[in-house]
Amino acid sequence: MEQSRKTRGQGQHFTRRQVLRWGTAVAAGAAVGPFVVTPTRAQSFNWQRFRGKELYLIFIKHPWTETLQPHFPEFEALTGIKLRPEILPDIQTRQKLTVELTAGSGGLDAFLTSPHVEKRRFWKAGWYESLNRYIGDNTLTSPDFDWDDFTRSARELVTQPDGTVSALPCVVDPTILYYRKDLFQQKGLRPPRTLEEMETLAQTLHNPPSMYGLVARGLKNANVAPFSYVLYVFGGEYRTSEGKSALNTPAWVKAVDWYAGMVRRYAPPGVVNYNWYECSSAFMQGQVAMYFDGIAFARQFQDKQKSTVAGNVGHATLPAGPAGLHTSMFSLGMAISAQSRNKEAAWFFVQWAVNKQNCVRELLNGLGGGRASTWNHPDVKAKGGMPADWYAAFEEGLKIGRNGLPEIVDVTQCRDIVGLAIQKAIEGTRSEVALAEAHEAFQKMLDATEK
Repeated sequence: MEQSRKTRGQGQHFTRRQVLRWGTAVAAGAAVGPFVVTPTRAQSFNWQRFRGKELYLIFIKHPWTETLQPHFPEFEALTGIKLRPEILPDIQTRQKLTVELTAGSGGLDAFLTSPHVEKRRFWKAGWYESLNRYIGDNTLTSPDFDWDDFTRSARELVTQPDGTVSALPCVVDPTILYYRKDLFQQKGLRPPRTLEEMETLAQTLHNPPSMYGLVARGLKNANVAPFSYVLYVFGGEYRTSEGKSALNTPAWVKAVDWYAGMVRRYAPPGVVNYNWYECSSAFMQGQVAMYFDGIAFARQFQDKQKSTVAGNVGHATLPAGPAGLHTSMFSLGMAISAQSRNKEAAWFFVQWAVNKQNCVRELLNGLGGGRASTWNHPDVKAKGGMPADWYAAFEEGLKIGRNGLPEIVDVTQCRDIVGLAIQKAIEGTRSEVALAEAHEAFQKMLDATEK
C-alpha cells in the first residue's frame, strides 16, 4: 500500500519546501512559476472541459457544507458536471469513507476530509490523490485559483511530510476565547492576556449556581482539542524530536494541572461528561462567563432564537502562557480519492469549492477557509456577517495557530489515551500519575503504528 502511494506521486512530486516557497519566489521576481496567472494560462483553461461527467461526493454534515450546498447549481451550470452528493454526520462519514476506500471500487470521486484525524492514516493507506500536479497544471487549474493566497498555517494543515498536498483547506478552525461581554463591561474587566489573568477572571466571575467562571470540555477524547492550546502555551509537544512519547515531560504535568484545575474549580458540575455540545449549551444559556473552543461555534451564539446571550458575546485571542502566544487549530479539506475514475473532473469541483467567492461566503457565515485575500473583500471589511472582534480573533488565530493534534496514524487512539488522563486529573488524580499511565500507553501505540 505504501509503495503504491509513492509510485503514484512520481513525475509530479513537489517537495514541501517548494510548495511553501513558490509564492515567495514569485514575489521576489523569480521566473514565472506554476501558480502565476499568464495570458496563455488563462486561455488554456476551460471550465466546460468535462461537461457531461457525474461526480459522487461525500460530505460531513457541517456548517461549511450547509453554506456551500445551495451553490452547487452554480458549479453545475459553470462546468456541465452533475453532482451526486451524500451528506452524513461526522462519525458516519468517517465510517462510510473507510468502507468506500477500503473496497477500492473507484466509485467515490471526492470527499470532505478531517486532516486533524485522517491526514496521516489516509496518506499512508494511499487513499488521497496528491494534488500537486493539478495545482501546477495550467490546463486544469483556473487562473484565479491562487494557491499562494492560502495562509501558511492553512497550507501546512493539508501538506504531508514529503510535500504532497492531500486536500485543499475548506475550514480552518482556530481555538479562541468566548466571553460574556456584558459581564466584563459591568465590572470594568478586559479579556485576559495571560493564563494568570484568565484564572483571576474566572475566580472573580465565579458565583455558582447562577454563574460559573469558565467551561471547557471535560469528556475524554473530546477534551484533547481545547487542551492542546494549553499544552502549546506551556511549551509541550506530543512527541519528542526522536518521535517518542513526550507525555512524561514537565510541560505536560504543568499543562494538565492548569487545565484540570481550572475546569474542576470553575466549571459547572458534571463537566467531566461535557463535550463541545454541553459546553456550548451552557454558555449559550448564560450559565458561564468564559468558554474556549473552536471559532466555528460562534454563529450559534448570535442566534436570538436559541441563545440567551446573543449580542453580549465577546471574542478574543486566547492568552499567552510561559511559552508564548499559540493556539490549537483544526481543519476540513476537500480531497480527491486516489481511486476515482474522474480525478480531473473532481479537481474542478475541489478548486471551485474553495474559490475566493465561496471563502467570502464562509467568512460572512461565521466560518473561514484560510485565504488571505478574503479579509480585504468589501463585504468582509464591512463586517456584515459576524461581530468585528470575531474577525480579529480569527485573523490572529490563523497567524499563531498550530495543528491541534499530533500528525500520527492513529489520532483517535491518541485522543482516547490523552483524554482519559485529563479526565482523571479533573476528577482528582494527580496529573503526574495519570500521565505516567498515558505515557506508557501512548508509547506502545506509537511503537505499533508509526512504522
